[in-house]
Amino acid sequence: MATKPNDPAESAQNGSADESGEGTFETDVSETGDDGTTVRQAEVKESDLSEVKKDK
Repeated sequence: MATKPNDPAESAQNGSADESGEGTFETDVSETGDDGTTVRQAEVKESDLSEVKKDK
């Protein structure tokens, strides 16, 4: 599983900087459903690994 730390300048540019100032990073998330397993990239908080919602 690959992870990529977010560039603070990049986050500030696209407006997705976390308001609380917590660090975030991108990681792969696998989800299993009736149609099988899918893998996607998601941005999560370092503190509790909850997904950061993007407004795009």
